[in-house]
Amino acid sequence: MSQIQLLKNDVTMADKKLSDLLRKVKMIATELKSKDFLEWVEKELGGYGKNDKVPIYRVIKGEPKGWNPYNGWIPLIIGNPDVQENISKRAVSQSIGELEQLFGDKSDNKFLQIPYPETIQKEISDSVECVTKFTLMIPENSIFGILEVVRNKLVDYLIEIDKKYDKTMPNIQKKGIIFPDEIIKKLPKDLKILADDFNFNFNNSRPVTSMLILRRMLPLAIVKKFQKLNRETEIQDSSGDYFDTKALLGKVESLLSNKRIYNELMNYKILIDSSQHSYSLNIQMSDAEGAAIKLRVFLDDIF
Repeated sequence: MSQIQLLKNDVTMADKKLSDLLRKVKMIATELKSKDFLEWVEKELGGYGKNDKVPIYRVIKGEPKGWNPYNGWIPLIIGNPDVQENISKRAVSQSIGELEQLFGDKSDNKFLQIPYPETIQKEISDSVECVTKFTLMIPENSIFGILEVVRNKLVDYLIEIDKKYDKTMPNIQKKGIIFPDEIIKKLPKDLKILADDFNFNFNNSRPVTSMLILRRMLPLAIVKKFQKLNRETEIQDSSGDYFDTKALLGKVESLLSNKRIYNELMNYKILIDSSQHSYSLNIQMSDAEGAAIKLRVFLDDIF
């Protein structure tokens, strides 16, 4: 169960490679004999073959282009709208590792090229009366969408098996749930996992770890709220980076129903931030509980 908790924590962190997470989950799925899920994981890791049915989330749109020896890749426009629509969609079969490598490329021109099969190449050549190379350019945001769907599927699987473990261990003595189901179900997926992880660590008497989780939850909650409102630019600087937690709290204050929520959370913010210096600060369970209760009220208000 501790291994599942660690993975649930890792899967919410953007700096964790999805391919590495898939390999770790593969070991758990193998041990639990999750046959269908294991088959999916293996295909995401190794890529989909010619005879495999590619999931719908991997069928994405791009821009058809043809190679011009003088101007490079230029847009391919077909007179028939139905044909244009058909050649603008392709199934992405590459492995997650390959897609991560493309998405991690910091060059300005980040596109995945998917050349058309030879038969379609010929049909296009005949249609435009030009013999050259044709390919579909898939933009970066579409690749990111595939990675996000796969990451979310890992989240769902880990939550599911975690619940099964919880049901098979009725004798665990719990101190109480700080983030109850009625709060958790309102939260975005990343926050659901963190709230669940807090409950687990709090019930296992880990005050420092509990506080560190709260330290991640607070700014993430504000970012998710502004994303939900399509106002993300209001909490970003000129470089596109998010403001620090204090500035984020200042931005979200106007969205709160009661200013007292803001004041009480600000009072606990210093303690929450201090959790990273646990070697010099003696954090107690009561500290973690108090901070979590204030954050719970905050989450309930904004979501």
